[in-house]
Amino acid sequence: MPTTANIGPTSARSIWTRGAFAPVIPLILALTIAMSVALGCSGGDASSEPATDGGETAGGPVVWNILPQFPPREQVISRRLLGLNDLQMVDANTAWVVGTDGAIGKTTDGGVSFTLQKSGTAINLTAVSFADVSNGWAVGTAGTVLRTTNGGDVWEILDPIQGVFALEGVHFSDASNGWTVADSGAIYRTTDAGASWTKLDSGTSEDLMDIVLLPDEGRAWAVGWDGAIVHSDDGGATWTAQTSGVDATLYSVSFPLRSFGVAVGSEGLIIRTTDGGATWTASESGVTEDLFGVFFLDHSNGWAVGARSKVIHSTDGGATWSEQETTTSGDSLKGIMFTGTNNGLAAGSGGRIWKYGPKAEE
Repeated sequence: MPTTANIGPTSARSIWTRGAFAPVIPLILALTIAMSVALGCSGGDASSEPATDGGETAGGPVVWNILPQFPPREQVISRRLLGLNDLQMVDANTAWVVGTDGAIGKTTDGGVSFTLQKSGTAINLTAVSFADVSNGWAVGTAGTVLRTTNGGDVWEILDPIQGVFALEGVHFSDASNGWTVADSGAIYRTTDAGASWTKLDSGTSEDLMDIVLLPDEGRAWAVGWDGAIVHSDDGGATWTAQTSGVDATLYSVSFPLRSFGVAVGSEGLIIRTTDGGATWTASESGVTEDLFGVFFLDHSNGWAVGARSKVIHSTDGGATWSEQETTTSGDSLKGIMFTGTNNGLAAGSGGRIWKYGPKAEE
């Protein structure tokens, strides 16, 4: 989850997120930011100035546009609406979504259209992570792990991780090294692209829901039930518990920088840190619905999504939040990711995917 990365690939849920950059930023810098976000890098120095988000582009207002249902009803064997649990964008045009009944979808046109890919399973897929445009993984219930090396044209079902009810979050830092989290505080690590996994001591027995890693910094965080937060500062090899100060479930976490991160959870809960998790403080979200996904593009601009189609936005590093207008579909949004302040995707129940960008023509 969400992912997520939650994305880097945070599934985000863990991911789901995931345009044009503000015209004041040179093109080369914009591309650098987009790629660093997609691959899980820190996104730049904390002193870097983020792109502004005025809700307008040269083409007009920027809004949330609901896309056609995915997959289309005629492609759903069970004839029921699928739920989407996570998404990941690797650049402004390329993204994947995963969900129930083994659903995997890919877009190469920024979300205008999604193509259903053959996963080979009907298992509920909970999270997705791509290290680059070719190498990706999806995880789900019953320890399910899928892998692709060609952008999802073919998905291989790997040996499942035994002894877990569900893998809830997954993050790969490159084509070989990855982590996934599960119930009872389980964190598993692979160094061979998912062929085998080693269980690590996480420092908690609470169910974990999301994981994020900053490869360049060697730092990682995972969050879960009862306010659980665990942290690694050696590239995910060893983990220790951090004190969140809350006892509610944390569903998703985002760290664009080594010192700054935000986690979201039940009943509109938001907590943030500016010292790498040594201390966490609560922020007022303005909503009471469960928040299932969060994504920060930089040290200022971030979004969170949740039940009843809630999307909230912060431009000051999560200190304050404002609600963004969406349709009243009642969806539970679980995955969110952005590649620029005016280009993002969110996905959730009912097989619905939303795109943040210029207002669609009516």
